[in-house]
Amino acid sequence: MEINLSVANIKKQIRNLTQKWLDGWNIGSGDFNAEVFLDLFAPGENGIEVFDNVKGDVLVIRSVDEYIRTWDAFMAPITKWSVRLDNLKVKLSGDMALTTFKLVGTDTRGFDGSIIPFGQYGTHVWQRLPDCGWRIIHEHLTMFEADPEATS
Repeated sequence: MEINLSVANIKKQIRNLTQKWLDGWNIGSGDFNAEVFLDLFAPGENGIEVFDNVKGDVLVIRSVDEYIRTWDAFMAPITKWSVRLDNLKVKLSGDMALTTFKLVGTDTRGFDGSIIPFGQYGTHVWQRLPDCGWRIIHEHLTMFEADPEATS
């Protein structure tokens, strides 16, 4: 029973960290600050691998510093960005965890106020690192065609 409790506690911790990741993106009308991701991603050059097909191009990011620079620039013209996670699932194996989810825009707007239909399928691979605990080492986000009515 103790093992199951431990697994349940780890899954809860991963869910809480995933919520912190979501909170970093779910800014509403506030200012985007990618610094929140410093405590979520593995540190160092080549510490992470991120694949995202935003705007039809495949974007590859290999460090948390690059992640911050990339998304700060991307989010600069955004006036409103509200998103939610659907279907979050957590799987564990030793010092590794996998989360899968659907990221859905609920009110996403550009600098001119126009609606930006937004939806992505997401995967995070987490690793428990000796010096800093659970960190994302891999993020994969794939756009899907979002319903514009669902994001307004």
